[in-house]
Amino acid sequence: MRSRIELIKLLQCILEAESPSKDELIREFQEEVWNDESVQDSKLNEVLSELAYDLDFYESNDRWRENNLGYYGNDKLKNIMKNAIQKLKE
Repeated sequence: MRSRIELIKLLQCILEAESPSKDELIREFQEEVWNDESVQDSKLNEVLSELAYDLDFYESNDRWRENNLGYYGNDKLKNIMKNAIQKLKE
């Protein structure tokens, strides 16, 4: 697993990226969280797992999002990512 600093940098890259790069970076982050069992810090693991789960509901395509109210776009993504970055910094 990457260090906290590397994770924060990855999350900031996701925030700044445009689709489809943003979607690819999100998948990369999720795969790393779900496939790495080496995280010993339970609080860190909780923050990362919760974020990876929440990212399942991000949809960059406005048209696809219109038909499913459970998905969110870039505005909510920014809030979720900034909140996670803040938690990682604590």
